[in-house]
Amino acid sequence: MTNEQRKIVIVGHVDHGKSTLLGRLLMDFGKVPQQTIEKVRKVCESRGVQLEPAFFLDAFQEEQEQGISIDTTRVNFEFEGHRFLLIDAPGHLEFLKNMTSGASGAETGILVIDGHEGIGSQTLRHLKILGILGVGRVVVVVNKMDKSGYKQARFEEVATEIRAHVEREGQTCLAVVPISALKGENLTASCEGLSWYAGLPLLPQLVASTTAVAVDDVEAANREPLRMVLQDVYRFTDERFYAGRIISGSIAPGARVFFSPSGKVSTVEALETFPPRDLQLAVKGDSVALRLKDQIFVERGEIVSLPEQTPEVNNELQAKLIWLNSEPLDWAQEYLLKVGTQEVSCRLEPSNMVFQQIGNGDFVDVIIKAQKPICFDRSNSRNFGVDKFVICTTFETVACGSIMALTTATPQGAQKSKNIVVESGFVKREEHENRHGHKGTVLWMTGLSGAGKSTLAKALERRLFAAGFRVQVLDGDNLRSGICADLGFEPEDRAENIRRVAHLSKLLLNTGTIVISACISPYEKDRRIAKEIIGAEDFHELFIFCPIEVCQSRDPKGLYKKATGGQISDFSGLNAPYQPPSNPKLRLDSSTMSIEAEVDSIIAMLQTEGIKPPVTAVGARGELAWKP
Repeated sequence: MTNEQRKIVIVGHVDHGKSTLLGRLLMDFGKVPQQTIEKVRKVCESRGVQLEPAFFLDAFQEEQEQGISIDTTRVNFEFEGHRFLLIDAPGHLEFLKNMTSGASGAETGILVIDGHEGIGSQTLRHLKILGILGVGRVVVVVNKMDKSGYKQARFEEVATEIRAHVEREGQTCLAVVPISALKGENLTASCEGLSWYAGLPLLPQLVASTTAVAVDDVEAANREPLRMVLQDVYRFTDERFYAGRIISGSIAPGARVFFSPSGKVSTVEALETFPPRDLQLAVKGDSVALRLKDQIFVERGEIVSLPEQTPEVNNELQAKLIWLNSEPLDWAQEYLLKVGTQEVSCRLEPSNMVFQQIGNGDFVDVIIKAQKPICFDRSNSRNFGVDKFVICTTFETVACGSIMALTTATPQGAQKSKNIVVESGFVKREEHENRHGHKGTVLWMTGLSGAGKSTLAKALERRLFAAGFRVQVLDGDNLRSGICADLGFEPEDRAENIRRVAHLSKLLLNTGTIVISACISPYEKDRRIAKEIIGAEDFHELFIFCPIEVCQSRDPKGLYKKATGGQISDFSGLNAPYQPPSNPKLRLDSSTMSIEAEVDSIIAMLQTEGIKPPVTAVGARGELAWKP
C-alpha cells in the first residue's frame, strides 16, 4: 500500500451536508462495522428519526440530539489505491474555534453548499477562514441536488456565484461538483439524474485535482525549513535536554541549530526520545529532545531552525484575524498572543485605524503590538507552522489568524531632490588603496546594547592603527550625538540611522579606509540595505553575540535598568526587537571570549580576505601588532 495521502478538510454552512457526505463515503467503502450500523439504526427507530449517514460520525450523544457536529472528525479511507484523510470541521458559528483547528492541517478544502438553499453566511465565513489558514485550493460540492430536482439551471446559478466568491478571496476553485450525499450520487460514478453534468464525479475529481503527500516523506521534509517549537528544557545530572515538536522540516545529529529570538547557536549531538530509541532523523510531527554540544541557556517559546533558514523576529505584526467570541473585541484591552509555544501580552489595532465593533465571526486586518519580541514566519502558499496564532484572554481563546507579509519597506534609493547630477572624476578608490598600501573594507558590528561592540571596536582600531592601517570607527552613540542627533528609536528612525551610517561607511571605503561600524542595527532588513549600499564584497557582518541576561548584568550605561523600569521604550531585545543575524561573516561570543581573542579572530578573517598590512609596516612593530 502506498504511503501517500491526500489531506482535505470539509467545511460548509450548518446542515448543508458535510457529515452526511463523510458518513456516506464510510458506508460505501465498508468502513462502518455492521454492528455499528445496527446500533445506530435502533437508536434512530427509538427516536422516530430517519437513519442518516451523518450519525456514524457523531461520536457524542449531544451531537445527535442537536443535529450539529461539535468536534472535528478525521476519516481515513482508500479509493482505487489512493489514500484520503478527510477532516470534518463543524459549521455552526459557536464551534468555529474547533473548525479552525480542523482546517489548519489540510492542503485542500471541500466547500459543501446546499444546492436548494444556496450560499449561506457561514459558507462565506468558512471560505475566508480557509484562506486565513493557508488552504487556497477549493473543490466546491453542490449537495442535495435531489432536493432541488436535479435542475441544471440551479446548479449553474450556484456554481457561478460561488466561483466569483472564491476568486474574490484570492483562492483557486479546482472544480464545482453536483452530488446527493444522502443517496450517494455522483460520488464515485455518474448518475442518471445528473446526466447533464460533464465533469468528473467527486472522488475521481479529487484524485485528478489534488496532490498526494507522502506521510513520511523525508525528501519533502528536507525541502521545508526546520521549525521546532521549544516546549521546555529538562536538566538531568549535568546535561540539558531541549524538548519540543518539529512542525516543519527535519533535523539530524551533527546539525548546527539556531535559536530565535535569542540568537544562540549550538550543534546537535543526539536526538533523544521517550521511550529511548536510536533516532538518526526527526521529521515533521516528531516530538524529540535535542542533546546539544553546548549547554546553552534558553527558555520555552524559542523556535529552533537551521542558521540559513531562520524565522523573523519583531514585536509588531500585521495579521488577518477572525474573532471567535460572543464578547466583541475590546480595542483597549490587553490580550495574550500565542505563536507556537511563545506567549506574550499584546494589544490590537485595526490596520486602517478605524476602531469599528468586531463581533463573533467577523474578520479584520490588525496590527498586533506585542510587549516583547517574538519570532514567526509570514503566511504564504507554503505554511511552516509559525505563521498562525491565537489570541486569548485569561480563560479562553477569542481569535485566531495568520501573520501576513508587511507592505511597508524602507526604500533604499528614495530621494526627495530630483535635480541631482552625480559628479565624477575624483581620486579613485584604487589610487587611495595604493597610496595607503592596503585594501579598504567595512566591518559591520551588530549586537545588543552591552554586548561589547564599542569596547571591541576600540581595541581593534588600536591594533590596526599600530599595524599601519588607515582605520575609522563609526560608533552608534557618537553618531547619534552628531550626524544622527535628530533621530529617535522608532523603526523608521532606526532605518534612517543605519542608512546614513551605511552611506558614510561607503564614502570612507572609497578613500581606502578600513571602517569599523559599531551600531546595534537591530533589524535584518536594515542591515541588508546597508550591505546593498556598501557592496557585498566589502561588507563583513560581525555578530557580537552576548546573552541578554549577561548584557543586563553588565549594563555599563544603566540602560537596561531604565528600560525595565519603564523610563526607556523601544529598547532592543526587551520591548523592541533585535533580529540576530543567522549567517554573519563572523560570530564572536563576548560572554566567553576575551577582547584579545575577539580581535585575533577578526584579524584572521581579514587575512583570509587578502587584506594585509601596508608594506611600510612589515618588519617593524606593525607586523607584530597585525599577527593574531
